[in-house]
Amino acid sequence: MARVEVDRNGPVLTLVNNDPASRNSLVPEVYLGLTDALGLAEADPTIRAVVLTGAGGFFCSGGNIQGLKERVAAEPAERRATVEKLHALIRAIRDSRLPVIAAVEGGAAGAGASLAAACDLIVAARNAYLSVAYVKIGLTPDGGATAFLGSALPRQLVQEMVWTGDRVGVERLHALGLVNRLTEPGEALAAAQDWAAELARGPAAAIARGKALVSGAPITPLFTQLDLEAEGIAEALGGPEAAEGLAAFLEKRPADFTTIAPPPAHGREPV
Repeated sequence: MARVEVDRNGPVLTLVNNDPASRNSLVPEVYLGLTDALGLAEADPTIRAVVLTGAGGFFCSGGNIQGLKERVAAEPAERRATVEKLHALIRAIRDSRLPVIAAVEGGAAGAGASLAAACDLIVAARNAYLSVAYVKIGLTPDGGATAFLGSALPRQLVQEMVWTGDRVGVERLHALGLVNRLTEPGEALAAAQDWAAELARGPAAAIARGKALVSGAPITPLFTQLDLEAEGIAEALGGPEAAEGLAAFLEKRPADFTTIAPPPAHGREPV
């Protein structure tokens, strides 16, 4: 059984962390499998959106406890190398030109919460939760948890999550803006795939550029961000997506961006 299942429906790629017995815990095979799949999607101009989920009604329980225990006796450099495999996956999500949507059922704990928060959008079942559970086993967060949650949620709530590891329901996180859409239990994946298909019909270059701008904004000085926005819209105005979008608006018809090739994998502004 493959730990990472890949399912394609037209321009939408769904990646499934598939080990229900461990509630889809994270091991190096998963880090590498998801990172490789995202790299292939990034290079394929016919793929325009990605959905990330877990099998068996649970998103991800975080790092595999047995694997963590085995690394206790390892040298610091070896322990760090394993974390870097997770961080390579997080970077792949953030650097991708593609919109990446997390479909969360059940829960997302530890590095699973980091993985969900790293995605561009989150669709979650109403009864799901996030838990920054590291402290429960004497660890501190990784996978960008403090960065992503710290930029999206009040500091006091993030501190509570990091210090207690308690579950925070997605309805509360939806009210605070971290979770985009709520569904009934069992419906998160279908809703995320529908949203991905909608985004896949949009202007791929504009979506990629918008993702890069939003990702970089929290750490970019205002005047630099203004320059990046000016460069971006000036370039976009001369491109085929703007030509189609403006013509469609003036002609009072739906725009068709699906025949316009997306940007190269590394053709975006740095963030």
